[in-house]
Amino acid sequence: MSDFRFGEVEMLHALWLVPALAALMLRAARRRRRALEKFVESGLLARLGRSSMPDPARRVLKCLLVLAAIGSLVVALARPAWDAVREEVTHRGRDVVFLLDVSRSMLAEDLPPNRLERAKLAILDAVDRLDGDRVALAVFAGATVVKCPLTLDYGFFRMALGDVTTASVSRGGTLIGDGLRTVLRDVFDGKRSNFRDIVLITDGEDHESFPVEAAAEAGALGVRLIAIGLGDERTGQRVPVEAPGDAGRTFLTHEGREVWSRLDVGALRGMADATPDGVYLNVSTGSVDLGEVYLRLIASSAGREVGTRELERLEEKFQIFLAACILLLALETALRERRRSAPRVAVWLLAASAAPPAASAASVRGLVNEGNEAFRTEAYGEALKSYEEALEQDPDSPHASLNRANALYRTGRFAEAADGYSQAVRRSLERGLRQLEATGLHNLGNALYRQAEAAAPTDPRAAMDLLVPAARSYLDALRADARRADSAHNLELTRRFIHALREQANQQGGGRDRSDDAPSDDDSSSSEAMEQAASEQRELADESEQLERDRREQRDSASREAQRQRAQDLADRQEDLRERTEQLAENAGPEARQQLDQAGRHQDRARQELERARPGEAESSQRQAAEAMERAAQSAAGGEEESVNAQAGEGQSPQGGRAGESPLDPEATADRILAKEQQDRRRRQRAQQVGRVPVKKDW
Repeated sequence: MSDFRFGEVEMLHALWLVPALAALMLRAARRRRRALEKFVESGLLARLGRSSMPDPARRVLKCLLVLAAIGSLVVALARPAWDAVREEVTHRGRDVVFLLDVSRSMLAEDLPPNRLERAKLAILDAVDRLDGDRVALAVFAGATVVKCPLTLDYGFFRMALGDVTTASVSRGGTLIGDGLRTVLRDVFDGKRSNFRDIVLITDGEDHESFPVEAAAEAGALGVRLIAIGLGDERTGQRVPVEAPGDAGRTFLTHEGREVWSRLDVGALRGMADATPDGVYLNVSTGSVDLGEVYLRLIASSAGREVGTRELERLEEKFQIFLAACILLLALETALRERRRSAPRVAVWLLAASAAPPAASAASVRGLVNEGNEAFRTEAYGEALKSYEEALEQDPDSPHASLNRANALYRTGRFAEAADGYSQAVRRSLERGLRQLEATGLHNLGNALYRQAEAAAPTDPRAAMDLLVPAARSYLDALRADARRADSAHNLELTRRFIHALREQANQQGGGRDRSDDAPSDDDSSSSEAMEQAASEQRELADESEQLERDRREQRDSASREAQRQRAQDLADRQEDLRERTEQLAENAGPEARQQLDQAGRHQDRARQELERARPGEAESSQRQAAEAMERAAQSAAGGEEESVNAQAGEGQSPQGGRAGESPLDPEATADRILAKEQQDRRRRQRAQQVGRVPVKKDW
């Protein structure tokens, strides 16, 4: 044994348990002896004989065995190691350059505390997850400065990043193209390599430095560009500056007008497309986990060999002490306190008979855990193999069944995954695992939805046959767990998919072969009228937004008077649209009427704000009204799906929905589904009690 060390030396403090337990055992032995003397006469103890009484020596030996086992376990937990072993480790990695915009527009506060500080925090998150990659830092504005060359010294990189401010570059402006060219020339060696990445963090504003052409040059050298856009791309944000003296803080102006910095999405997306496997991430005013981006896009990519080095490590020998602990406990269990020669065959046979099920259960858990590890690393084939081996040992395991179906889903075998989810749901029901049942039902709906997506272009009818049970699965998942907002979201999109397929079938059939449950002409015209009203509402919101911009830019008295007149005209038009919304609500169904009433409340607030010449506040209410009217139109258009909706509900597409659909609020959708289901149930109960008389309105 050349060297010796403990990997977890703090665990050795647990050895204090050994003398403490020894003292407790000694005290317990004394109390036991005194209690026995009080219960049995001393003469009777002698007549009973030594064979009927515990042997003190054996009892002491059993205590010593337990104490020795505990000591061995503590030493094993401290991870003793000796016998040095030399290993040659090869390091592989990529060259990553963070190109950071430090122009004054990065001081805009649409991302708190400002864009620049948020970008620095994101870079630190990525550096914390670096593993063998060389990293460099360059900052740019009107010029480009390399703050840190390519290095494996991450501490120096963090120090250089901490010193970055807008004063790091003396020349103002934003020249993204020049920054890329400087990185290619001064940081990289100018030779072609497929193991290099540039992470560009900027608001996208550029002063004619031809950034797309510079990105194309980087792409020709095999360099990949990951562009991250920061800032508000709609209205933008003012740039604060510190005024001299005691004037406080003001905002940057140009030719007497305040500068509003906006995110330029088009330029950044064009730069990313110009490089091989380039990526553009539109953070806007949200947040980005750059550490997660590094793991997905950079760490997962192939790397070149950086170098090799020889490491010396000590082999851990905790297995010896763990085996000694188990052996000592086995001896303590086998040793009898009384002197009796009768063999303990029955005890050992009982232990042997109980061992296989316990070992089998442990083996199943181990296989499932191995599969989970492979699943997390996206090795779905290996994960599937582990889950299937677990099911061979325990065919009724709901966890193994569910995880096996998940692996099949990830490999694109949706039909097999659906069968697996059905089995997992049945086994969860048998064992009363409500949470596992809800998860299985939700995933079953996802698998059926994916099959319907594949079948829809060629066989809409087959897709419909898959979507109906998918909707039912999502609703069953909601019934099992009412908090599953994702199931509610998926169910809503499934209903929209069904409606889209029916409209497609009606258009292809020219309206001649409509089914019995198709919507009436009145329903269709009502839905179209609602959609038209929603479109007009969005136009009013756009005009209010433009008026707000004009109010910010034109502040003279003549412009103010014209703006007040425009606001009054918009208020009158809003009032007309409000009256049309009330008429549509009178003829709409219960669900659509509820949405139209909500839209009317938003329209009233918008009209009041316009009359007060505050179009910015009115715009928000107008867009909310438009969204409510669109939901009402969808409810009216989906009226023919009553037979499906009695078994379905509302929910989230496995990949975020279909093109052209309005965004959904999962929490609100889940609450609406459950409330609607209760309402429908009460309506059906009343109908069964008193019957229903159909009434057709005559307009």
